[in-house]
Amino acid sequence: MAGDNHNDYIPLATSPSGAGEEGVDEQKERILRRSHRKLPLPLNFLPTSIRPRHRFLLLFLLPIPLIAILLALGRHIFSSTSSSSSSHPLIGENPYFFTGDVWKHNDEVISRINQCRDLGLLRNTSLPFSENEKLSQEEEEELISQGCGTNQTTILILSSLWFAEAFAGTSTAGETIYAQSVISTLNAYNYSYVFSSLGWYNADMRKTVELWGILKGNVRMVLADPDQVNVCYEHTDQKCVKTRENEEGIEAWRVLSFWYWDDPANPLGTQFTLSPSPRNSNHFLSYSIEPTCRRLPSLPTASRSDPPQAYLLAKQMHYLEDSTAFSWTLEALVGLQEEYGIRVIGGMTDDDEDTAKRVKEVGIVNLGKLPKLEFYGQLAKSFVFIGVGRPRISPSPWDALCMGVPFINPILTWDEEDPQNRTKWHAQQWHMTDLEPPYVYSVHAHDLHGLSEAVGEALANPIESYIPDYMRFEFACHRTAEMVEGDWRGKAKRILQERMESGEGQVSLTFFFWIAMMGMGSELMSLNLAW
Repeated sequence: MAGDNHNDYIPLATSPSGAGEEGVDEQKERILRRSHRKLPLPLNFLPTSIRPRHRFLLLFLLPIPLIAILLALGRHIFSSTSSSSSSHPLIGENPYFFTGDVWKHNDEVISRINQCRDLGLLRNTSLPFSENEKLSQEEEEELISQGCGTNQTTILILSSLWFAEAFAGTSTAGETIYAQSVISTLNAYNYSYVFSSLGWYNADMRKTVELWGILKGNVRMVLADPDQVNVCYEHTDQKCVKTRENEEGIEAWRVLSFWYWDDPANPLGTQFTLSPSPRNSNHFLSYSIEPTCRRLPSLPTASRSDPPQAYLLAKQMHYLEDSTAFSWTLEALVGLQEEYGIRVIGGMTDDDEDTAKRVKEVGIVNLGKLPKLEFYGQLAKSFVFIGVGRPRISPSPWDALCMGVPFINPILTWDEEDPQNRTKWHAQQWHMTDLEPPYVYSVHAHDLHGLSEAVGEALANPIESYIPDYMRFEFACHRTAEMVEGDWRGKAKRILQERMESGEGQVSLTFFFWIAMMGMGSELMSLNLAW
């Protein structure tokens, strides 16, 4: 069985050429009642031996920044029996996120759940508790001190590749950064999670099914790639989704699509498709770059590069090749240097020898592919971040704004008869088309005069750090808690009812048998999917 062997997971570092960001670019709560209180602490980052109740309460008397530092130090210094004991912090980065070995992490979570069961402290957390089922604060604290708190024993199976890539620390793609943010919010609320991806181009769900079989009394939901969701629904041999013939399978309403893009990617439609933008119809699961960005330098203008530095959003050299996909020209970029006394630089992989030669000849500096923190360091020293058309919808412009660096966003397509109609724009970062100068300058591709004006405006009007409210870490944490504590079965039931009444959408195939058992009508008895 695929998934029996821990070595089956293939991280990005060994994936085929072109499978990185560009490859994807081209495809397309009482103590823990979360939604009514301030951001809680990532207690699973402290060893069990230093988590008794009186210390837990004392933590809340400390300033939050100091808590974050203490937690990060404690996690770094002590060995732990918690679910992240084998992982290590990324120095200078997000204190809510750690990398490690995905399979060791899984083993640790399973071991802790088994220990809670052996102690008689394990409750079924596969569904959110009603108010009558919730423990008192004292009871919850006792469980937390043993690693068996309600949230600690509420598990998500992170089936999507991007979660495993984020935890393994082997990718910097936008999807991975989104996954890293979601893992950070789970850590902040002390939820548990296990990984089941078997690597690139592998939608196999048998590892997910295996983990479900082991942990299903505590599994709240599965976050999967759309291809994996399709496998669940279509490949009955994998025994993934619960049906009359597969009573031990995963209820379909627990399987949500984790999707960086804007279109629906789940048989249950937009409401079961998790996406990071509020500008589409999918379920909005926010992500935040704040925990990382706030630990990076936001330099005052006087401390930035001299001469002023414009940084190109272009990770591959071929993005600057002489084609319509390049929003500007090399000559126009050189003209900016001459006109404003600036220097234009980039950090690009040399994947195009001819273009690399031209870039060097015209005097644009390429620093080569930079490690993450070096990239952030160079970006922080810049006065403007210039998009060139690709990569699409990268999270890097958000990092730039957080560091006080405005972004020039090329508009790639528009209504020729109404070019200022933003509803018709498709831009390199199309989730930024509502933002105005001095933060974001939207310029029509190939409008070289517009590019020059935008650079001049950015140079004359420096900005301070900016993060939209819906991308702040506390907001993202609340969105994650709402997801984990949501009534997804009830939501799916309503979707089915609407589809039956309208006659639109998917209602058959192997669908919706079990809902009939909840009083939705005998007309569903001939259908097959168990809920």
